[in-house]
Amino acid sequence: MRIFLSYSSKDRALAEPIYFTLRADRHRVFFDRSDLPPGEEYDTRIRQSIEAADLFIFLVSPNSIDEGSYTLAELDIARKTWESPGGRVLPVLIRPTELERVPAYLRAVTILEPDGNVPAIVGDAVNRIALRRRRAARAYAGAGLAAALALAAGAYFILLRPTLTAPGRQAGAVAPAAPAARDASGPPAREISGKDGAPALLVPAGTFVMGDGENAVRHEVSLDGFYMDKYEVTASRYAKFLEATGQTRRPEDWETLNLASRGDRPVIGVNWHEADSYCRWAGRRLPTEAEWEKAARGTDERTYPWGKQEPSTSLANFGKAQTSAYRDGLAPVGSHEAGHSPYGIDDLAGNVSEWVADWYVENLPTDVAWNPTGPASGQGKVIRGGGWYDPPQRLQSAKRFYASPENRADDIGFRCAQDVSKDSTARGDQR
Repeated sequence: MRIFLSYSSKDRALAEPIYFTLRADRHRVFFDRSDLPPGEEYDTRIRQSIEAADLFIFLVSPNSIDEGSYTLAELDIARKTWESPGGRVLPVLIRPTELERVPAYLRAVTILEPDGNVPAIVGDAVNRIALRRRRAARAYAGAGLAAALALAAGAYFILLRPTLTAPGRQAGAVAPAAPAARDASGPPAREISGKDGAPALLVPAGTFVMGDGENAVRHEVSLDGFYMDKYEVTASRYAKFLEATGQTRRPEDWETLNLASRGDRPVIGVNWHEADSYCRWAGRRLPTEAEWEKAARGTDERTYPWGKQEPSTSLANFGKAQTSAYRDGLAPVGSHEAGHSPYGIDDLAGNVSEWVADWYVENLPTDVAWNPTGPASGQGKVIRGGGWYDPPQRLQSAKRFYASPENRADDIGFRCAQDVSKDSTARGDQR
């Protein structure tokens, strides 16, 4: 997380161990003011850093709440940034202080009063906040929660086609009532290879039932044929993308990855934009939500990619304890072959949840029955499939999740898709 650590210079000796603990936990911490220029730029930097922070930590002491202290000016910026401090502001008592002297804004939330190893206790509290946020960002799209979010944000969705569409489809266009005529030169190959070398399997054109009546309304959807990557994009393939494109922003937890021994794990810690960029670089695109569900459930309304059988460790990677994702959490792609979908696609349940192209909408539209691509805009992008530490019920193929397209997590990855094109008959395996 991005953290702003507010403290009095008189408390620097107490603040520094907290700073180093948070940095060791890979949080980005604004701490040292000594290198900041004075005057207007100083004020601007402070304000911008607070406004950009995910968490504002205020070290409470008689020094930091003393009248005229610059920490009170920082606290005022935080108050203007977040009207309610809940979940955004963490006050930490580092010296005995009279409670009535503490600003009311800080007293509106529980003040952390460490008893023992202060840096370790603060670090644990921050990591718990980070974990809750990561899981909240992937909240179920239940009616109650979605309605509450919609009311809180004053949001509504217009059921139009999105700006980002599959290649060859015009944004905002009305979906055709029937598929366009195909070139009759021959059937498409069952398997092809993408420009990044990843194998992709054919999901034939046709109609399937989307939704299971519990997680989403059941309705028929017709799709053109498309290819879906057999495996989630691996860390090794993503490393080649970074090298080829000169990208300087690395995925989160990238520094914990040993590519030589763990490069066959799915890449994690990438946001939606980066996943989209990779697929475009590889000559493909992210799958639509409807494509992902058909690839996972087939045409027989199965509960999981492999059928109705409850998940087990031979079918999927799930239910693991929170640990280091690359070291102990993730499994090599394709290592649960028994759990593949009816089209032979692996890991559509477990290992990592996956970004898809669509903006999230609470109620799936039932009036667009051909190649639906979701609403034109929204607050979150759809995520499908469960991850390596999720419980078994989250692996159901009709489950829908969503998160901000800026979100990064250690259990979210992606795979790519592409349309069936004319040259698909000439490439790949015709099995």
